[in-house]
Formats: sequence, structure tokens, C-alpha cells
Amino acid sequence: MKISDTSKSNILYLDSGSGIGGGQRSLLLLLNLLDKERFTPFVGCLGDSPFAAEAEKTEARVVPLSLPAAHNKTDKVQRFTLRDLLEDFRQLGVILQLHRMVKRYAIDLIHANSLSVALLGGIVARINRIPILMHKRYATSYGILDRICERLLHRVILVSEATRWHFAPVAKQTLIYNGVDLDAFQALPEEVESLRAELLPDASDASILTGVVTRITPEKGIHFLVRAIAELKKLSATVGVDIKLLIVGGPYFQKDVDYMNELKQEITDLGVEDSVIFTGFLSDTRVVTSLLDIMLVPSIIPEACPRTIIEAMATGKPVISTPLGGSKELVTPETGILVQPEDASAIADAITTLATDQERLKAMGEASRDRAEQLFSSKKNTTLTEAVYTELLAAPRRTHKTDIA
Repeated sequence: MKISDTSKSNILYLDSGSGIGGGQRSLLLLLNLLDKERFTPFVGCLGDSPFAAEAEKTEARVVPLSLPAAHNKTDKVQRFTLRDLLEDFRQLGVILQLHRMVKRYAIDLIHANSLSVALLGGIVARINRIPILMHKRYATSYGILDRICERLLHRVILVSEATRWHFAPVAKQTLIYNGVDLDAFQALPEEVESLRAELLPDASDASILTGVVTRITPEKGIHFLVRAIAELKKLSATVGVDIKLLIVGGPYFQKDVDYMNELKQEITDLGVEDSVIFTGFLSDTRVVTSLLDIMLVPSIIPEACPRTIIEAMATGKPVISTPLGGSKELVTPETGILVQPEDASAIADAITTLATDQERLKAMGEASRDRAEQLFSSKKNTTLTEAVYTELLAAPRRTHKTDIA
């Protein structure tokens, strides 16, 4: 028997992402800022994933697990299918892995970063009589799985009001917006100019740079941006401004690859090859976000709390988004423009409004930065999350901190 360090609480973070999306980036930021004098982090994740490689750069101990991969979602309302459920049940063997991990490392609390791992972790937490919380990073419905998960959890951290469960007790749900390192996310002018020269060697300094920073997938609505750029190109003489679109990101699933190919074909068909630039996946979005004049978030399904929005605000950029999910909470009339989803003309009009009014563009950027400082500080986010840990851990002890060697 081995006794663990009783002066600290051991936190097990679970994540099933195969790539690094907004949820993984948020978790990595939390791991970096976590008070290591009070908490010892362990990360259970897919061992050969990019997320595992990044998590190893923090002080967390990474333990490979056979977790169910993230679901491939396209539906606008219902977020799981019978096939998804069967795939998850095939992974029930991971429960034994998790149970052994909890025992071996004397885990005091489990923090699940998605629904699939919350369901599995919830079973293990109940067996071991330790608390579990989930970061709820989705704004659409998983139906009965949501209700099952809610019964297993001790707390749910909401990343926006749009993620709130109407059927769950209010006391079980805590709102903590995603955070961003407000200081580190500011790129140096020379970094921005270097990237501009690399991506846009022939663009005029007077060009207005719009961009979408996201996974390339149909539900992100990127095709409506391409169509909006085509409309703006036809009206270029009237608008009087050269407008470029940067598509920053890459595909995850095969359907995403197909979608990207369709996008490229549509760009060719519309004759806007000189106005649309694919940058591919960029691990450091800090510089490209600083480069843009306007951030575009044209999602056609509700998103919980898009990191691209809060990162744009951190760099003092206005946002044009659809009023779905958490986006309508993040973007105010002072910081951006909300347009109806699947409406290329509305996007084109919003871009024109900002591109032709430099004073408004600047004012919105300043208001965005102010809002980021008020709501989206990663330090504040981490402090609030640690307070949830402290509250759950202060409850009567559910298990002894012993370790089976």
C-alpha cells in the first residue's frame, strides 16, 4: 500500500478528442494555470493523439486510455444516433482501466471534458465514491444520454447559458465562460506583418481581412462565407474596398475532407480564387487572429462558447456571427453583428457595414477587448474552476487516499 500526498488533491481529467479543438485548447489552458500547490493533475486520453502530446508539455501526468472517440456530428438539433450509442458501449471495457487508474493514483475528483467520458467516468466515480464534474461544451441535445449523465454528475460547468440543462437542478450547474490568456494572446506587430507577407504577398495594405478560424466541416457554414465574398466581389466597385477571406483550419473526418474539396470547387466556380486563402491548420492562432480585421463565425448549428469569438475579442477584433447557442451571449451590438444563419447576403451586408466604416470598426474592436477583460480572462476562469473543485472536495470524504501498487 502506498499513501499519496495528502496535502494535495489528485484530479483526473478525461478527454476523448483525437485532435485539438476548442474544448481541448480550453483544457490545456486550465492545466497550465492550475495551482499545482493544491492540485496534482492526471490526464486520461487517447495515447497517440495530438492532445496527449500537448498535455505532456504541462505538468500533468498523461495516462493513455482506450476512450471512445469524439462523435462525428452534423445534425442541427439531435447530437447522437443509435450507432454512436453502440460505438460507446463497445468501449465499456475502459471502465476497468479507469477504475484501476483511480485506485493507482488515489484520484480525489474526476473532471470530464465531454459527455462520452463523463458517462464512463461517472460510473467509475460512483464505484469509488468520489465526486465528478463535467465541462458541458455543447449546446445541442443528446437526449436521454444527457439525463443519464446528469444523474451521475455532482456538478456541471456550463460554458454559456446556452448549454444549460432545463431539467437539471440549478444548484448543480455553474456558469464559467471559457477563458483566454489576455496577455499572451497579443501578437507582436512584426509577427503579424511576417504572416501577412507569407499569406498575402500581393494584397494591398488597405485590404480588409476577414477570416474564419475553425475546423473545416459543413456545420460551420463556411460555404456561406464563400458565397458572401462572391457577392462582395461583384459589388467591389460600389463597396470600394478589397476584401479577403482567410479560411484557417483543417478537416477531421472524411466528410470534412469531402466538404473542403467542395468548397475549393465552389471557389473556382464563383471565380473568387484571388479573394479566398486556405491557410491549413495553424496550431498557434494568436497571430492570424491579430492579423484579421473581422472575425467570422457563420455556424449553422448552435455552438456552446466558440473560442474563436473570445480570442477575437482578446485581440480587439469585431465579430460577425450567427445568433445560435452561446454566440448570442458573447457578441453584443457594441462588439459585433449577428446575422441569420445560412444567409450569404446578410453576411455580405455585415462585412460591408464594417469594411466601409473604419471608425465603427475600431470602436467595436475596442469594445471587444473590454468585454474580453471583463468575462474571458483565463486566470479568472481557472480560479472559478478551482473553487468548484474545493467545494466538491470539502464534502464528507467518500474514499480513502490509498494507492494499490
